Amino acid sequence: LQYLTKKMNVLREKVDALVREQLRIEGENNNTKDEDEEESSSLVENSRRNKYAFYLCKSCKDPYFGGTIECADVNEEDVYENDQLCPSCSTATQPTLQCRNPLQHRGFHVWKCRYCCLPAQFVCYGTVHFCSSCHDRNSKRVALRIEQQQQQQRGRRKNKSVVEPPLLEPIPCRGNECTFPKVSTYHLNGPSSSCEQVYYCILCSSSNNSNESNEIPGSRNLLKNPSGADGLRGWKQYSQNVSWKVEESDIPSDDDNTTTNFVSSFQWCIMGQSVPLHKFLRRPSSARIRIEASAKIMGRTDCPCWFRMEVILLDRHNTILVRKKTSQLVPPVDYWETTTLNVDLDGEEAHELIMMVYGKDQNFWQGSYGSKVTNCSVRVLGSPEEIESLLLPLEEENPNQAVVGLNGRGNILHTRFWDLATPFLVLLFAWLLSYQSER
Repeated sequence: LQYLTKKMNVLREKVDALVREQLRIEGENNNTKDEDEEESSSLVENSRRNKYAFYLCKSCKDPYFGGTIECADVNEEDVYENDQLCPSCSTATQPTLQCRNPLQHRGFHVWKCRYCCLPAQFVCYGTVHFCSSCHDRNSKRVALRIEQQQQQQRGRRKNKSVVEPPLLEPIPCRGNECTFPKVSTYHLNGPSSSCEQVYYCILCSSSNNSNESNEIPGSRNLLKNPSGADGLRGWKQYSQNVSWKVEESDIPSDDDNTTTNFVSSFQWCIMGQSVPLHKFLRRPSSARIRIEASAKIMGRTDCPCWFRMEVILLDRHNTILVRKKTSQLVPPVDYWETTTLNVDLDGEEAHELIMMVYGKDQNFWQGSYGSKVTNCSVRVLGSPEEIESLLLPLEEENPNQAVVGLNGRGNILHTRFWDLATPFLVLLFAWLLSYQSER
């Protein structure tokens, strides 16, 4: 029975995650307290599960949020059935969208109304975005259709067929007089999916208008072999039966010099690399430091996948100071997306940082069909003057960099064991030689 219901349980978990994501988005967009906040989270999720409509993407077969049940129940989705693609698979999110993390910020994208140029406030039938005015016009049109169907069912229109109301009339774009972002000289407005467009990302726009709008400069990348150009050198594999592999990149990343990437398999592939901060930083225990760990991730069009990233900061006694990780991400299928974790240190004795990456496919396919990762990076952020005061010059750095990881109990396994054991082995070997000579 568990085997038969496994796919349904996985689908339910994905929908529940989407419910929680939509609740978070609504709370942050409205900046108001919901009446249901006083109830338990499970009750809130159950009520929203009965309110939201979710659709299966025709490309990756994953569920995605597509509006409310009120709109889904009017049998209009047949008109837009071929448009039902999730944000990750929809090309409509790409032409004009300037967003640092399109997948993670998808709930904060401001869409254009499909039938006019105003920003949309509703999404219906899975992928159709409406402004308030066009949504009202469409609701009246649909209400007329429902009324005619109900009258026919009650026998009042036995000899009369249901007259389909006309499609919603689009409002033409005013061209140069229209101030909203355009792909060309004017917007396409109408029932076609080509009329969909994302205007901007709320999160990116708000950060661009803040004092932190410019990307903070930082140091060079402290990781070895960040994209697999040297195979798996520098990376420690922690999976028992499968491991990350290296392949040629089908889609180049932003860095023109990067032509390879790591790719995972059908089980969780886990690998990590350690950065000995005490060998790079001048005063790791006294400086105020911000460290950025980032990577570019992508999936496949034929097999959905998952990705996670984790950062662990240790002191000299291998005590965990900070441990941060991303949520379980579904990478986009047609472009590289950057995922980032930041760690702030304020006088803590930072000795070592471990970056861990996890990846697998969702279909359990034999081979390398899981998530891809490239351009892995660990940087110390700051201005050039700050970096100069924080980091040792290249000639003073110790080039030996160990790879470490976590065992099942969370303890740190150091591969520098042999560095410590070598002097004792030399003494033992010398004693054996002297003992043999005496005999």
